Amino acid sequence: EQARQVQRRGELEEEISRLERECRALDLALEALEAAEQELRSRFAPALSQRAGEILAQLTGGRYDSVRIDRDFDLEVRGSGELVSRNTLWLSGGTADQLYLAVRLALCHLLLPADAPILLDDALVNFDDVRLALALAWLRREAEGRQIILFTCQNREARCLAALEQGEPPA
Repeated sequence: EQARQVQRRGELEEEISRLERECRALDLALEALEAAEQELRSRFAPALSQRAGEILAQLTGGRYDSVRIDRDFDLEVRGSGELVSRNTLWLSGGTADQLYLAVRLALCHLLLPADAPILLDDALVNFDDVRLALALAWLRREAEGRQIILFTCQNREARCLAALEQGEPPA
């Protein structure tokens, strides 16, 4: 009986040792992932902010021209000539949708091949007519180099695109 207990104790100590090694390996892997995440954030967020700001400026007719994406990927915008940024909580629903669209399109620009199609589903539904025209004009220009598929349950996008096709400027 004592020999069996000694053997069992040895097996348990061996198991503990194995689990401790696994735990150390997992800790090292977690540290490496955290370092990689920080590197990604520090390198990617500025490029994403810049491209999203460029797109947002076009989508808003120049009203907002700066996007800031912080370390937690929270978004803020700044109007042209303004010194103070605004959190998305302080934006109208339409402006917030413009911001989110700009960020999505910037992500596509940075992460996808230049000829990869973009699919949008009712992405412009909260835009007023002026913003809709600006967004469709931007998407139309972007569609010169890639396919853009816009799903919508409304007819106003088609009417606005037809006006753009006839050379009428965005409202």
